[in-house]
Amino acid sequence: MTTAAPAEWIDVPFRVLKEHEGRRLDAYLAERLGKKYSRAAVQKLIDDGLVTRPGKPVKAAARVAAGETVMIRYRRQQEPPVPHETMPVLYQDERLVVISKPGGTLSHPTDKVLHNTVTHLLSKQLGRKVYLAHRLDRETSGAMVLALDADAARSLYEQFVGRGVRKEYLAVVFGSVAWEEKVVDAPLGAEGKAIRVRRAVGGEGAQSAVTAFRRLATDGRLSLVSCSPRTGRLHQIRAHLAHVGHPLVGDKLYVGEGEAYMKAVRKEVSRADLDALGADRQLLHAWKLSLTHPDDGRALSFEAPVPDDFPLRPPR
Repeated sequence: MTTAAPAEWIDVPFRVLKEHEGRRLDAYLAERLGKKYSRAAVQKLIDDGLVTRPGKPVKAAARVAAGETVMIRYRRQQEPPVPHETMPVLYQDERLVVISKPGGTLSHPTDKVLHNTVTHLLSKQLGRKVYLAHRLDRETSGAMVLALDADAARSLYEQFVGRGVRKEYLAVVFGSVAWEEKVVDAPLGAEGKAIRVRRAVGGEGAQSAVTAFRRLATDGRLSLVSCSPRTGRLHQIRAHLAHVGHPLVGDKLYVGEGEAYMKAVRKEVSRADLDALGADRQLLHAWKLSLTHPDDGRALSFEAPVPDDFPLRPPR
């Protein structure tokens, strides 16, 4: 059994996805942690006893399994004030809760951020523990479902892994989109350049990736696009939009060669950089979410209001 972290430490969970099944533990964590940790640094975390796998061996060469949770223990660090004290709730019952996540809020704690996270704020707001069933990127806003008990969490996770959850996103992209509808069937893998987390069509270890796009509005300079992922690859929507020549407005990683992302890593992003990106965050919003209830299998559908920072709105 994993012991609770002392007050000066925080345990951060990493849920293994199906695409990482069978990877070495050190290789899996190095990929998930991105540029912050090399493989050697991950191996040191393991050697120092800061990595745990409930009921499973903790060795660098051990293979991870889809659905398991790997925990890393980090020392707490000072973090900036939290911009949101509560999460807007779209739906709640005894088994699950659906929120509209604000852009700029992490899904779960990291080594540097504890308080400005969905799990921390929502557990404080509801007065009970919440369980992640899926994640949204920090800058992505919109509909997100969390479980209120472990059994519901397993049920929801299985729906996501089994592609039983239907998701539709809104994206504001650069350029006037000429097509009304487009299905992009293009495998994604690691780009293999300086930015380790960046994905590219046909990249290293590429896996099938399919996204259906639909143009909703355009003002000639920007376009609003509906995005329905049929697979669940890392950065799938963002990488596919860049591939078809319409990168996401505000996307530091996929506009150009990712120069703004490297500046962000070095904490050197300027007001001029953000203005060139067109927005302070990537304008991607989890708009609609459909799933089945873990109790009785009834169909549930939710829609998260379009955020105020979107310059284009879907037609009604």
